[in-house]
Amino acid sequence: GEIDYTQDFFGKSTNLTVSGQLEGELAAMSLGQIYTFGPTFRAENSNTSRHLAEFWMIEPEMAFADLNDNMDLAEEFLKYLIKYALENCKEDLQFLAKRQEEEEKNKPKEERNMNLIEKLQFVADNDFVRLTYTEAIDILRNSKPNKKGKFKYPVEGFGTDLQSEHERYLVEKKFKKPVILTDYPKGIKAFYMRG
Repeated sequence: GEIDYTQDFFGKSTNLTVSGQLEGELAAMSLGQIYTFGPTFRAENSNTSRHLAEFWMIEPEMAFADLNDNMDLAEEFLKYLIKYALENCKEDLQFLAKRQEEEEKNKPKEERNMNLIEKLQFVADNDFVRLTYTEAIDILRNSKPNKKGKFKYPVEGFGTDLQSEHERYLVEKKFKKPVILTDYPKGIKAFYMRG
C-alpha cells in the first residue's frame, strides 16, 4: 500500500507548480497587458536538447490582441533578450559556445552550421518569416532533401508532424531567417491548445 517513489522521475514525493495563465488572462482584461514569471516543472524525464524538466517561464497576456500581435510580441521579446545577452553576458555565452562545440565535435559538419553566438546574432539580426503550416508542408514536400529521401522523417503531406530536421531546413536552408509557423492541424496539436 506504500508508494514507490523510486519509480518516479524525481525519486521522492514532489509538489509541482501550476501556471498562472488563467489568473493572467483575467488580469489582462482589466489591465490590458500583464505577464507572469515563475518556475515551471514537468513530472517526466524531459531533459533533452529541446525540453527541460525545470525552467522559468514568462507568460505574457494581452487583452484584445490577435495572432499578429502575438507574433510581433514574441519576435520583439526574443530579439530584445538576445541583444541584451549578447551585450551583457559575453563571457557566459562564450563559455556555453565552447561547451556546445565540445559536445558537437563528433557530429557531421553539415549538422554544425553556426556556433551559439552566431545563432543568437542570426536571430537578433533577422526579421522572422511567418507562414502557415500548410505553406511549410508544401515547401518541405517539394524540397530536394525530401524528394531525394534525405529526411529521416519524410514529409508526405498535410498532417505530418514536423521534426527538428524540417524546422532546420526551413530556417537554415530555405529562408535563412527565423520562422514562425501558424495554423497547425488540430490533430497534431496538444490537447490544451485551441483547435
